[in-house]
Amino acid sequence: MSLTFSAVLFDVDGTIVNSAPVIMGAFRSTLSDFGLEIPDDQRLRTYVGPPLWYSFGDLGYSGQLRADLVSRYRERYMDHYLDPEPFDGVRDLLWDLHHAGVPLATATSKQTPMAIAQMEHLGLADAFDVIAGATPDPGSSKTTVIHEAIARLGAMGADVSHPVIVGDSIWDVRGGHEAGIPVIGVGWGYATEDGLDDAEIVCETVEDLRALLMPAGY
Repeated sequence: MSLTFSAVLFDVDGTIVNSAPVIMGAFRSTLSDFGLEIPDDQRLRTYVGPPLWYSFGDLGYSGQLRADLVSRYRERYMDHYLDPEPFDGVRDLLWDLHHAGVPLATATSKQTPMAIAQMEHLGLADAFDVIAGATPDPGSSKTTVIHEAIARLGAMGADVSHPVIVGDSIWDVRGGHEAGIPVIGVGWGYATEDGLDDAEIVCETVEDLRALLMPAGY
């Protein structure tokens, strides 16, 4: 299947970086701090990618407790969020797309200052035209981040007539479709068994994604 695109948005956790160990560890520490039950790894892995407000709500917490859990998680996560490394081949792909002139943006559920710091830490900040992430409020979602990324790319003069998002989870699929753009799923992240079923295309390897995204002649 071919796909026409003019700009590419990238999810971060599970797509660019292998962040599951850090995120799952922050959930364990946060729940332990409050003396709450810690789910098994299979369930914790499903919270790599969604907004925090959703994740703690899905665990059954609401009101002030949920707000306190979100706040504590952010404190715990701050200690280690720069630790994850890119998946093999992703760093080179991002730079090659950049040098080929493809407009690039992040669209991540992590807060924007953390996304910026992480991309700077990895030496990838200049590969992106826009680094877009979530805001602290509960209304921030993958869809709102995607809209922001596209708007900021457009304001810079990039062609955003056919944007596409690359992601590893059902949250990227839902967010992309709610924003009205197609989704390229990737098979090396943390998708649940059927999480990428509704993606327009699924690339199992970075080389598959490279073949799909790189302009002809590069």
